[in-house]
Amino acid sequence: MNNDTVKDNIRAFRKHHHVTQTEMADKLGMSRTAYRNLESGETRLLNENLDRIAEILDMGTEELVLGYHPLRKSVSEQELAEQFDRLFSEKEQGYKNELESLSKEIEALKKENSALHRHIETQKELIRTKDEIINMLKKYAK
Repeated sequence: MNNDTVKDNIRAFRKHHHVTQTEMADKLGMSRTAYRNLESGETRLLNENLDRIAEILDMGTEELVLGYHPLRKSVSEQELAEQFDRLFSEKEQGYKNELESLSKEIEALKKENSALHRHIETQKELIRTKDEIINMLKKYAK
């Protein structure tokens, strides 16, 4: 992990948490220019600054440096498998619910479409009848 990546992570997490450079500088007890220089790489990033920045952004220093939250080493394969199964089941149920909802919506739209087709046919028949009446009236008028 190079220094530029860490600074990019800091900038990205700061923006993600909707914290301005000025707010970060105030919380770190430095000027906005000093903070901007730190974030841009013009000033060396010190470990105590990393710890404080991570604390301000409510995350661990490892997450700030790596750009992601590392897994705890104490998590067993069994725990990971259970977490995966639980998340998979939740997603699967969500997709099933969404599919059921969309299927119901499709059926309702099919019924509406059918009713609209019947309405159109009725309107066409009325137009044909009107045209026939007009033609008959024209014949009688002559």
